[in-house]
Amino acid sequence: MINAVISLFASNIGSKVILGLEIVAMIVAIIMVIVGLLQNKKSQTGLSAINGGNEELFSNSKERGMDKTLSIWMLSLGIVFFIVALVICILTNTIL
Repeated sequence: MINAVISLFASNIGSKVILGLEIVAMIVAIIMVIVGLLQNKKSQTGLSAINGGNEELFSNSKERGMDKTLSIWMLSLGIVFFIVALVICILTNTIL
């Protein structure tokens, strides 16, 4: 009886933790989309990715200012999203 109550209580808390982490993952994903839209285009057209025409591939240009800040934000948000997704996966498989 006591074990059933404890497992029910732990499952309820686990579900709330997983739900909270899913909300965090959704917020991080939305912020990543916004940061991605704010970044400058690297090439002139989207078709250059299809035909392989990237003139600035090996050019010696560095990111500066807002481009560098947005790039750092995107990298760190991607790492956070990856870690949160792994934690959600692990908790879902162990708790539920």
